[in-house]
Amino acid sequence: MMKHAWDNYVTYAWGKNELKPVSRRGHSGSIFGSAELGMSIVDGLDTLYIMGLTDEYEDGKKWLAESLTLDDKKIELSVFETTIRFIGAILTLYAFTGDPMYRDKAVHIADKMLPAFKTPTGIPHALINVFTGDSKNYAWASGSASILSELGTLHLEFVYLSDVTGNPIYREKVEKIRSVISSIEKPNGLYPNYLNPKTGRWGQSHISIGALGDSFYEYLLKAWIQSNHEDTEGLKLFDDAMSALMTHTLRKSHQRGLMYFSDMKLDR
Repeated sequence: MMKHAWDNYVTYAWGKNELKPVSRRGHSGSIFGSAELGMSIVDGLDTLYIMGLTDEYEDGKKWLAESLTLDDKKIELSVFETTIRFIGAILTLYAFTGDPMYRDKAVHIADKMLPAFKTPTGIPHALINVFTGDSKNYAWASGSASILSELGTLHLEFVYLSDVTGNPIYREKVEKIRSVISSIEKPNGLYPNYLNPKTGRWGQSHISIGALGDSFYEYLLKAWIQSNHEDTEGLKLFDDAMSALMTHTLRKSHQRGLMYFSDMKLDR
């Protein structure tokens, strides 16, 4: 199935972000920006490497080395999506191969994300114009607040990038997020989905471990694992968050007694 998907992407959409399988056309747009950034190449390379599809891997690596750049792109990107899809994928390849080309590409992309952290609190904006450095949040997000799942899902990639480059700036950016999150009061120990990057105050009190919240919690636990169990702050934040969620949002269905986590909206 991987070979089938890759071969058709190569035939019909090489260099585009995605393949539209029915119309057999390339697609560049949506969450990956409007430029041809080869998202499917970047995101698929580690799988090709693991599976031993050497020819396909080498073709993708050559494209990434020669064609992936943000220097001439007048586009707006999601900081969150760019971090997990591009920086995360490329750092995985660096971890597998030790090839400095991958490390340098990750630095190139991460540096384009850094202006998004220039807010009064250090909580990053969701969107960054990689040409101008201007950043902003989605207008629909509780008065242009930052989104919990997005701001919390940068930690692994940025910490690892500091580890492999020796440059502390990336770690400092995500540790600032952690500092803000740790210091502010949580309603009933819960984390609302929106945080204002100007004031450091929660937005609309909507709590969810689904969309808008989910990977924030995941990354707390993964940060502890990544640190060889030394990030005890991350583990405590995770444990406390799970305790509050189980107390306040764990529900049981009436008919079959199935347990599930509900969303919650608090009056303010």
